[in-house]
Amino acid sequence: MAGSSLRNYNYEPEEVNRPQERHVPVVNPQKVPYSPFEKLLIGVGLIAAVVLITLNVSASVSATYAQHELSDVKQSIIKAKSQTSDLQQEIGELSSSSRLNKIAAEQGLKLRENNIRTIR
Repeated sequence: MAGSSLRNYNYEPEEVNRPQERHVPVVNPQKVPYSPFEKLLIGVGLIAAVVLITLNVSASVSATYAQHELSDVKQSIIKAKSQTSDLQQEIGELSSSSRLNKIAAEQGLKLRENNIRTIR
């Protein structure tokens, strides 16, 4: 009888028929989902950004190419000017009076100062 006077305590709660709780989403006011229009705007913005970046790179490459062409043209102009000045110097050396007098002396010609007129 000692065993019958003991009460059986159940430490595990019995399952009570409770109505199922509905899962209510917790709305965070800091985080709002994007609408389809906002998604469209983001997509269009990304496409526009990619197009503008591509145009910028293309313009930069074109400008670099034009700059190289310009430097090539400048170098050819400098070379032409150098040749021109060399030829003018050669003309000056070939037509100098000392050279002409030397050639005339070799040919047996003589320069008479009285025959030269100076026009001012």
